[in-house]
Amino acid sequence: MKHLTRTGRFNLSGIVLLAVMLSVSGVCAAADEMKSSGTTKGKTVKTAVVELKDYQPSLQATGTLVPRRHSQVFALVGGQVEKLPADIGDRVSKGDLLFRIRTVDHQLGLQQAEANLVRAQVIVTDREREKERMKNLYEAGSATQQMFDQTATTYDESRAALAQATAARDIAAQVLRDCTVTAPYSGAITARYLQEGEFIGAGKEVLEIMDLSVLNAEMELPERYAGEIAPGLPVILSFSYRPDTVEGKLVAVNSKLNSANRTFLVRVEVKNPEGRLQAGLFCTGTFQLPLRKKQTAIPAAALIRDEGRAIVWIIENGTARKRTVEEGSFFNGWVWVNRGLNAGETVITEGQGGLIDGDRVTVRK
Repeated sequence: MKHLTRTGRFNLSGIVLLAVMLSVSGVCAAADEMKSSGTTKGKTVKTAVVELKDYQPSLQATGTLVPRRHSQVFALVGGQVEKLPADIGDRVSKGDLLFRIRTVDHQLGLQQAEANLVRAQVIVTDREREKERMKNLYEAGSATQQMFDQTATTYDESRAALAQATAARDIAAQVLRDCTVTAPYSGAITARYLQEGEFIGAGKEVLEIMDLSVLNAEMELPERYAGEIAPGLPVILSFSYRPDTVEGKLVAVNSKLNSANRTFLVRVEVKNPEGRLQAGLFCTGTFQLPLRKKQTAIPAAALIRDEGRAIVWIIENGTARKRTVEEGSFFNGWVWVNRGLNAGETVITEGQGGLIDGDRVTVRK
């Protein structure tokens, strides 16, 4: 009885071991069969074909509107502010009176200078007659050379005094004219620093004037657009405080690149004849770049970022391959690729997560 029990246990263990061996053998055989027939399935993904597409790229940058002409108006002579009709918000035309310094003192100075000039003219006339008389006496032998030379010197001195008096008269006249200051161009008064009746010195700021008929916005653009930006390019300006946009035009491009941030400066001009726009407004400019034809493009879903790099997964013979590319503009769900892909290649647009370079994949129909 004891012998039979041991034999029964031995037979049972042998049966279990045989079953396990047969099972493992069957799995391996099935795997070998699937591998040899090419039916091994990997992760299921969606794909798209790299295309050549035309697109109209655009570029956005920000800036601040500044007037084309902007001036601080100073007092050219010192004195009391006699008249100051211009005030903040006023619009003035070229030649309109801005302010006047008290003129009475300078009028008296001009009168004195004119009187000195008349006196100098009289002296010159008298010295000229004396010189002519001495010349005749010298030629007749009634005067010496020294007497004639002295008379000639006195005449020259009187002419120098006349020139000096003429300059003094002109200076006094200019000072009187400088008491009255007019608008150098048509514009708007944007600051006023004094009131009528105050005393000021020469060189003191009185007003600020801006020509708001034309405004400029200076913007910094990335280095990679340097070859595409040229004067004449249309620019659409938008503002945070108003829903409508304004059309502008690129008028200047700085040929020097800022080496610190790899940008270059451009100036956008916008007409403002009705004065609807104010100086100092923050704006966003959309630059319409030239049309690009037959550029390499992929769906935006195909592009992922890995440690700052632009990455796409392509399929080669059923295998996923990781590739670094250089992306360009994004537009309407597409990414234009500058470098790294060729038209006709297949990129994965869904299911890239967890892929390892070399994994086999199955394309979802």
